[in-house]
Amino acid sequence: MRSTARWCAAAATVLAASGAWGQEAPQAQGDAPGAAGASIAGLAAALVPHEGGLTADRAAARAVRTSLAVRAAEANTEAAGATRTEAAVAMIPQIALSARYTRLSPITQPALNFGALSSGSSQPFCVDTNGGIVLGSRSAGGALSCPNGAGPIPGSSTPSTGSGSGFSFPVILDNIVFNGTVTVPLTDIPFRLARVYEAAGLTVEARRLDELSARAQVAADARVAFYEYVRASGQVMAAAQALESVQQHRADLARFVEAGTVARVDLLRVEAQVAESERLVLAAREGQSLAQAQLRQRIHAREGERFELGEALDGDLPVPGTANQLIDRALQSRPELQSLDRQTHALSANLAAARAGMFPSISGQFSVDVANPNQRFVPQTNDFNTTWSATIQAQWSPTGAFSANAAASRLAAQRAGLTAQLNQLREGTEIEVRGVWISAQTSRAAIESARRQVLSAEESYRVRRERFQAGSAVSSDLTDAELDLLRARLALVNANVDLRESLARLRRAVGEREPD
Repeated sequence: MRSTARWCAAAATVLAASGAWGQEAPQAQGDAPGAAGASIAGLAAALVPHEGGLTADRAAARAVRTSLAVRAAEANTEAAGATRTEAAVAMIPQIALSARYTRLSPITQPALNFGALSSGSSQPFCVDTNGGIVLGSRSAGGALSCPNGAGPIPGSSTPSTGSGSGFSFPVILDNIVFNGTVTVPLTDIPFRLARVYEAAGLTVEARRLDELSARAQVAADARVAFYEYVRASGQVMAAAQALESVQQHRADLARFVEAGTVARVDLLRVEAQVAESERLVLAAREGQSLAQAQLRQRIHAREGERFELGEALDGDLPVPGTANQLIDRALQSRPELQSLDRQTHALSANLAAARAGMFPSISGQFSVDVANPNQRFVPQTNDFNTTWSATIQAQWSPTGAFSANAAASRLAAQRAGLTAQLNQLREGTEIEVRGVWISAQTSRAAIESARRQVLSAEESYRVRRERFQAGSAVSSDLTDAELDLLRARLALVNANVDLRESLARLRRAVGEREPD
């Protein structure tokens, strides 16, 4: 029973350990079948690539296309673009148009007497084009004569003289005004608004880089799910082949028991071994079902959609470049680093804009009024008249200066925090790239070791089975050979998957961008 218990415990440990989840892995490129390539292909038909089947790159592209995280990142980019447009519009001279209608209540207009203006003289008065009172002349017959451009005072019922004749202005109850105003922030445009626009543009770049980072992460997760599904499929097939070997072992042993050459207790041990193998197959299938569900969720596949492998799992893949070369590439290309750099510069621009708010601002304004009646025309007439005004205004608020200083302090602290975060990410990137590069090199070496183990285990199993069938080997020897073969097959699958996951993590770490 000790050999059977040892086989069961060891097989369970191997199968469980081989299910460790990695990160992401790229599609195999330039696969060259190795010495044990036939061993992987012979492990299971499910691991043989099919034309048009699912590959890591196809899974990644499908995941990016349907990802909610990518959609959220794209929405953030659009929002940042709208903010930049707002900042650009703020630098354009502000144009304001208005139209106003007012109805006045009727009143009794008092009569105005200009007798006092001439100190009792009989000189008549006229109104010029600007609404001013001017002296006119009167002929011997009493006819009023006004200077050029002037006319009689409106509303006067008799010739107007300095002896007490008066008149009243007409009452206009309907007031209509059309106004157009152009305001130019003369100092705000170069010192504050231009900085805000610069910061908004840098923020747009940062959000686009965040979008690239989100795409890369989603693609990486999809590759993880794809290769873990491949790993789980390999575990199922390895466990099924182990079960088949144990069942053959049981059939051979049953014949020996019937012939009386082997004790029945050995058959009972193998029966327990068969039961344990069946349990391992069931556990492996449940793990495959979980991996399939995770893959389906990553790529948003339909329920019940079948997955066929479209890429080979065996074959040696080169590790691109040296560790130092990849570190330099990551520091230059990784979107997270570039995004933090853009955000830091954006905060610097916003900081300059905030500090500009501590100083006085100068603005210019030009306004045009078309009104009926126009208040600047005296006396008022029921006609549309146009007037304009130009203003230069300097404005400064002590309270606003204190507020701008506080905002500048806040932005400076945020910039310092982002700078520290950027430096921390750079340090972490260097360690990440170096660690993944070492893992890829180790996985390549593990593949060659696993190939040799498979060849050795297959040959050992063949020899021990022949010897067992010939009666020159005990049942426990065949049990050990079966365990060694299961372990070697799983190691070969895991080594190939681990290499692809290491290369994928390397791809993500150096900032390689996903195609659109």
